[in-house]
Amino acid sequence: MNDLLVDLHSHSFFSDGSMSPEELVKAAKENGVGVLALTDHNTVDGNELFGDECSKNNIKHIHAVEIDALDGSEHFHVLAYGFDSKDKEFIDFIRHVRFLLDETSVKLVELMQKDYPDISIHDFMEFSYDKRLGGWKGLHYIMSKGLTTSLEDSIKFYPQYNMTWDKSGYPSIAATIYRIKKAGGYSVLAHPGTLIDTSNINDFKTELRRVVSFGLDGIECYYPTHSDEVTRACLDICEEKNLLITAGSDCHGVFGKTQVGDMKITLDKIFLKDLLNR
Repeated sequence: MNDLLVDLHSHSFFSDGSMSPEELVKAAKENGVGVLALTDHNTVDGNELFGDECSKNNIKHIHAVEIDALDGSEHFHVLAYGFDSKDKEFIDFIRHVRFLLDETSVKLVELMQKDYPDISIHDFMEFSYDKRLGGWKGLHYIMSKGLTTSLEDSIKFYPQYNMTWDKSGYPSIAATIYRIKKAGGYSVLAHPGTLIDTSNINDFKTELRRVVSFGLDGIECYYPTHSDEVTRACLDICEEKNLLITAGSDCHGVFGKTQVGDMKITLDKIFLKDLLNR
């Protein structure tokens, strides 16, 4: 069992990935993944279907979600694992954060319509797109107006109009962790090497320890863009504080550069406490 490949960070088209839960599980099986988690952004709408598909394909799965959170003006992602999927208070919280996420695009369109005559709130609200292309509604809408030629390039309009994440109203990291714990789950900091400056590894570790002190239960140590030095720093902190150690590809299908199972991390290299028994 310890040689099972693990991927505890992936996305379906229920958030900004391009694959259905069934397609994601199929890809995981083809790539030899034996332990899998669907971590869609601020939604668990695809989790039941995902769980059923994992069971059919003899893949162990962990109930999960990725939640946007803030520390002051800094944007972080917190992965929640093993929570009670029937906890109404927690599900309502997730839905609220999802509303805040979607509302950033609404606010952006409100600003952009002053400069672009073809853009309007009514038009945006009525707009629909093919979710199998990944990304989110705001990006597709901007591209549909001929302002960019790719979803990735459409992202630039958010900072251009000062519609940055700190304007979102997302909950704090501490409040997010509290709600995860109250719902019986574990909180894990996603891809810290992409969110915290890594130019000085000692400063990185100091800042990571500060963020962990909010009450996090673990760190996503293994991540595609983490250098060996960053991975080792994350592992050091997990080992000294007895934290969960996780690994994830952050697969978004065609809306990204990684595929499920890309990390090739086996179960013996991570630390999940009792998560596989929940």
